[in-house]
Amino acid sequence: MIVRTPFQRLQEKSYPQCLALRLAQDYDLSPVEAATLSDELIRERSQDNPSFLADGQLWYTAVSKEEPAGKPLSKCQKVRVRFTLLSLDDLSITEPEMRRQLLVHRFSWEAHKQGALLTVEDLARLLITSEKTISRILATYSKQGVFIPTRGRVRDIGPGVSHKSQAVHLYLKGFTPTEIATRLGHHLNSVERYLDDFCLVMMGLEEGYSPARIARNARLSEKLVGEYAFLYHRYSSCPEYASIMARLRERLAYLLKKSLLEGGEICGEGFRP
Repeated sequence: MIVRTPFQRLQEKSYPQCLALRLAQDYDLSPVEAATLSDELIRERSQDNPSFLADGQLWYTAVSKEEPAGKPLSKCQKVRVRFTLLSLDDLSITEPEMRRQLLVHRFSWEAHKQGALLTVEDLARLLITSEKTISRILATYSKQGVFIPTRGRVRDIGPGVSHKSQAVHLYLKGFTPTEIATRLGHHLNSVERYLDDFCLVMMGLEEGYSPARIARNARLSEKLVGEYAFLYHRYSSCPEYASIMARLRERLAYLLKKSLLEGGEICGEGFRP
């Protein structure tokens, strides 16, 4: 008898897996074909129907991120936000504290991207825990140099750093792109794109170009270029990060080679005159 692990059993009970099984049976598809079609159908349904909730998602109402501090809560505009409480990528995380940390980060950034900001009170309610626990998690992230866009923090110190530079920061700290995608709740392709953009900024800085020109040629905002430049200057001179910087230079070399083979330019007008 084949013994299934809890991870495998939860996977087999997921909606994508159930839909894939039905497609395979009804249309005589291979498991791989059925799984691919299942993912595509769910993705299209989510895009076409704003009210669609996938397995493990929920709705929550939070204060708009445009509302100023000090305004009475009853008069603040509210935003309905879709959160991902559970995903298949989370099944390998079994330690409760790690799950709470992941969800605090994911919920805060999902709310921010949808036009809202959560409070410590909101996060405590969503995670069914105490505000003290949420404050401790936020303090841990702060010590790690990871910005969490809660309402209190954004209203106290401004918009903070972008989720893109958060991804690069985690990579420089030794996390893999897959781990970063899971931790931040982003698609792996997005994380890979952030790293590519960072490599372009690194190239521009090393060739002596101004942040404004780098932003124009790499088609990035000057704010993001500034954040990437800060990370570059912070880590490039530290011997303990030499191996990670070397990997990024290899990544840049691959991007340049790929651009030449495809007969195009890697970004905008290119940094070189």
